[in-house]
Amino acid sequence: MVTWAEVTRWDSAPLQSAVGEVNAAYNKVIACSDDLRGINTADGWHGTAAGAAATEVNQVIDDLEEYAAEVASLRRSAGDVGDAIGGVMSGVKEVEGLARAHHFTIGGDGGIVDNGPPPDTPEDQKKAVARERATIAAELRDRVSEVLKSATDIDDDFCLVLDRIVSGQTIDATGNDNENTSLAAAGNSGAAMGSLSIPAPPPEGATATQNAAYWATLSEAQRTRLAMDRPELVGPRDGFSAKQRDIANRELIGRERSRLQSERDELQKKINEFPRTGGGGIKLNDQREFDALNAQLGELDKKIKGVDNLDAMIKQDPATPENQKYYLLGIDGHDDGKAILAKGNPDTAAHVASYVPGTTADLATFSDEAARGDRMHLAATRAGADSASVITWLGYDAPDTLLNAGSVSYADDGKQAFDNFQDGLRESHTGAPSHNTAIGHSYGTTLVGHAARDGGLAVNDMVFVASPGVGVGYAHQLNIAPDHVYSTTAEKDVINVTNFPRMPGGEGMSIDPLGPNPVDPQFGGKTFESNRGTTVGGPVELPSVEAHGEYWERTSPSLRGMGSIIAGQQP
Repeated sequence: MVTWAEVTRWDSAPLQSAVGEVNAAYNKVIACSDDLRGINTADGWHGTAAGAAATEVNQVIDDLEEYAAEVASLRRSAGDVGDAIGGVMSGVKEVEGLARAHHFTIGGDGGIVDNGPPPDTPEDQKKAVARERATIAAELRDRVSEVLKSATDIDDDFCLVLDRIVSGQTIDATGNDNENTSLAAAGNSGAAMGSLSIPAPPPEGATATQNAAYWATLSEAQRTRLAMDRPELVGPRDGFSAKQRDIANRELIGRERSRLQSERDELQKKINEFPRTGGGGIKLNDQREFDALNAQLGELDKKIKGVDNLDAMIKQDPATPENQKYYLLGIDGHDDGKAILAKGNPDTAAHVASYVPGTTADLATFSDEAARGDRMHLAATRAGADSASVITWLGYDAPDTLLNAGSVSYADDGKQAFDNFQDGLRESHTGAPSHNTAIGHSYGTTLVGHAARDGGLAVNDMVFVASPGVGVGYAHQLNIAPDHVYSTTAEKDVINVTNFPRMPGGEGMSIDPLGPNPVDPQFGGKTFESNRGTTVGGPVELPSVEAHGEYWERTSPSLRGMGSIIAGQQP
């Protein structure tokens, strides 16, 4: 087991410089292949001497094949280990930096030493500070544990390769065809034996902090290799970098497309083989089942088209600037389907917004929601955001109908996933902390509100657009300063018909289970302007469903307001 004191002294430079020397030796060895083929026993030479010569030649060939494999194995392993040590040292640097920043030290055995809070901490803040320090200590322990786990894995793997080389067990060349000797082929076999394994990530359900602690110990090459080889382990992980999550999810979207198509083919087969009468019709008592199958087929077709639309949307020129690239951070075709797409890299952007769509949003319509994200990204840029990322987050099962949208269950079922995602954005971000904004539309505001109310969200601002209620009566109950809570609702949005007033006496909640409309002056947040909204025709000018989706029109003040908030400005 590697100790913390040992791993802090690790240095990849000697191994990385050795790779060049070992590579030079390997190239000299494989250049001998043609010469070996030419020293086989001469034609017409028979007898005891000829047999002895053939045995010696075969032994020379076998020895050189094994030597080529050993050199190639050492070259591959030294390179992989040197690269992996670089990842581990990055993890060490992160842990030690976090410890110093909060007045902790790490002992040689990896133990966390709390050197205490600032001596001038006010008495009434000591309990809160103690809780915060306990959280930081836990994160330090997680990070130290992941560093040591990765370091031990590297040490074990390298020792195994060296043991095989020393004991002559890298490959067995005695069974090879020496008439067609290829030292390069032997080298390829040895290189495969020298490959370094990548430690397994934390178990499913790990926190974003635990995932980030593991990720910090991997080199960039290891991260990319894991994303390509095991995309299902990387694609959905909060706390992993957006670059590799995108690589993984672009592989997974193809798998989801194939799975959905296979499911559709099976369903179509059932429909084609459904029992029919002699006249080719469907028996009356079977009609309901037949109609249900066709309805399922229709839903599958919509979902497949949604996947195709998303796949087409994310195709891009490799030369696209980082701030304009798409990063696919999640894809799941089960049930109504889920997807998470960022415009701009959230790991490097100075301003990061997460947009949560509302009722009826699903995988079939996701590209339409993502188009709203694109418009907010452009609006933020125009508002002065030097670098921005806007994420369309459909990581929950949204209500299918307005009737279902009266239930808090969808928000309660999805709030933890959104909370984890926000934590992951903080963990994977590089450089100075970004300014983060959570934006909800319609029922998406309910989810954002429940997540903020029940756990607090790692965001700087919240924006509620056309909200039916966010689960609290007052802005201060969202665990964020009320002047960082913004709301807007169009005058003719139909949501105004379904929002109910507060209870008599001005109590916090309304008779609506979702809570009062956050544009209510008593709510305590800030509001910003929207267009009046399309009305139903006629002299009464009734509110319309159309107005509920018009907040992202290119010339609307609500879109400009959202862009300003994302950019860290007043709307």
